Amino acid sequence: MTQRRPSDQQEINASRQSQPQQQYGSPVQVSYHRPLKRAEREDEAPYPSVEPSASAAPYPSDYEAEAPRPSRTRRPRRPGSHRGLKILLAIVAVVVIGYIVVFGPIDRKVAFTGSEKTEVSSKISPSVPLTPYYALLLGSDSRDDGEPARTDTIMLARVDPLMNKVTLISIPRDTRVELEGHGTQKINAAYAFDGVAGTVEAVESLTGQPISQVAIIDFNGLTQLIDAIGGITVNVPVAVNDPQYTGLVLPAGPQQMDGKTALLFSRVRHGFDYGDFQRQADQQLVIQAIVDKLRADPTLMPAAAESLSDVLHTSYHCYDLIPLLARMAVQSPTIYSASIPATTKDIEGVSYVIADESALRTLMDTVNAGKDPSTVTNGLQL
Repeated sequence: MTQRRPSDQQEINASRQSQPQQQYGSPVQVSYHRPLKRAEREDEAPYPSVEPSASAAPYPSDYEAEAPRPSRTRRPRRPGSHRGLKILLAIVAVVVIGYIVVFGPIDRKVAFTGSEKTEVSSKISPSVPLTPYYALLLGSDSRDDGEPARTDTIMLARVDPLMNKVTLISIPRDTRVELEGHGTQKINAAYAFDGVAGTVEAVESLTGQPISQVAIIDFNGLTQLIDAIGGITVNVPVAVNDPQYTGLVLPAGPQQMDGKTALLFSRVRHGFDYGDFQRQADQQLVIQAIVDKLRADPTLMPAAAESLSDVLHTSYHCYDLIPLLARMAVQSPTIYSASIPATTKDIEGVSYVIADESALRTLMDTVNAGKDPSTVTNGLQL
């Protein structure tokens, strides 16, 4: 008869019965011993040992030193691995030095100085790079009769660098405004009273828009600028026949103009049905023609800036304009233009242009939206 192998539990119970019973309260003997080496623990394995395969690495003994790790070999640096970085740094250095040498003197010549710089800086508002901002463009007239110079040309430009878009809003010089400390005046008197800073304040009050850049040019400088870039081409919208005042006679259509002709064309206002409003539109055409010429050939930029260094003052730096002109050289910009909506009125023997405040708000909302303001409201309201 086959004997049954006792179960594991039975073996455990038999083992407990064979051990002497520990009396209550007797001290417990605790022994400490060193850990057994692997060779001494072979009989304690409760599971059958597994023979290592021939391909398995042998298990190191307790007294066997660990094999040293192979040292990492440094990969040899490829010749010229930093060549690209060095070339880039060299290009940056050349550009910086070139700017300092070529444009640095121009920046210093055209910058506002002294108290005028302080006053203008206190009036203009900072703008966020690459976002739309407003620039005030002024053209002053030098008078020979001892009268202080006034601004014959006042334009508010919205510049959108990312969208490559410029919107020009002309403000008639006879626009009626209230100037702090001077009462009711024509807006061009702001320059005579308080200079560029006063004009910035007056235009901001009229349009409700913060101005971030400003530039003023003596009208005589227009001649130098246009001659320096080799003349401009203007598509004259309305024939000019002004022999009495400017002596200029031009047929309608494309006309090649040198500096003197372009200056006279910008000043003509007699003989037009819309008078000063037509003159503003013609001035916008001259500015656009200058931009088109510089966009077609950006290498003319240094000559243009140099020609204006004695007749231009601005808060702009060349580095503000170079990227804009470079973008325009690659892609033709969108240029919108309009005049503030207004009517004319004689008040106590003085002829004023009266801005239509409601229509002006509509126009400025359209400008801020980046749309063409001339499709909403424009110029003289009949």
